[in-house]
Amino acid sequence: METISTGSKAIDALLGGGVRMAMVTDVYGESGSGKSQLCFTLCANCVRDGGRAMFVDTVGTFRPERIVEISGSTRALDKITFVRTLNTLDQVGTLDKIQDVDPSLIVVDTVTSLFSAEYSGPERHLAVMRHLHELALVAINAGSAVVVTNMVRNVPIMPLGESVRNVTQPVIPDQHREYLGSSISIYSHMKLKLKIVDARKSLFQAQLVYPPGEEPVSYSIARGGITDID
Repeated sequence: METISTGSKAIDALLGGGVRMAMVTDVYGESGSGKSQLCFTLCANCVRDGGRAMFVDTVGTFRPERIVEISGSTRALDKITFVRTLNTLDQVGTLDKIQDVDPSLIVVDTVTSLFSAEYSGPERHLAVMRHLHELALVAINAGSAVVVTNMVRNVPIMPLGESVRNVTQPVIPDQHREYLGSSISIYSHMKLKLKIVDARKSLFQAQLVYPPGEEPVSYSIARGGITDID
């Protein structure tokens, strides 16, 4: 197993065949863009291909019924080790269990949430960087595919040279930026941004942020998980 399919051929092509083994793939986007659904689909596909998965849940997103629905079998859960972490000590400590589980896929959903609650200022960045460094070492040394999800924050787009808002301008446009993105980027081999285009039509867009150069692709979320637009 060199890659694990995301369920979408278009996204797989962006990533060079799917989520790659021995690498850290950072997936970020706004709430509802399909980050957790992507993780569920990856777990189902990993098990289908004969591997084992470890799902580290920091915010209560894990849905075993979705993995059963995506995989089509309750037996898929037998090969997925689920860990619910309530603090950063728990989250960091899950790395000690990896040798016993020997997973092909490690998912951390969401990687920054608990650090955001427990740390502030420069210490928050340092703690996140240490954790990502350890995850990168696990990916390289164990040959596992590591997928971390992250949230975004809205950042105002200010014109160059304008440091103070013009009072005549009623609204300053904003853009989504990854939360603590600079700290995560240091140890991420690939970065994938997910975006909502039209939630009612289940239309979403994925963009490979690093390495850059590829055009964004469209995807959908169906009963069987992440899929291509028909």
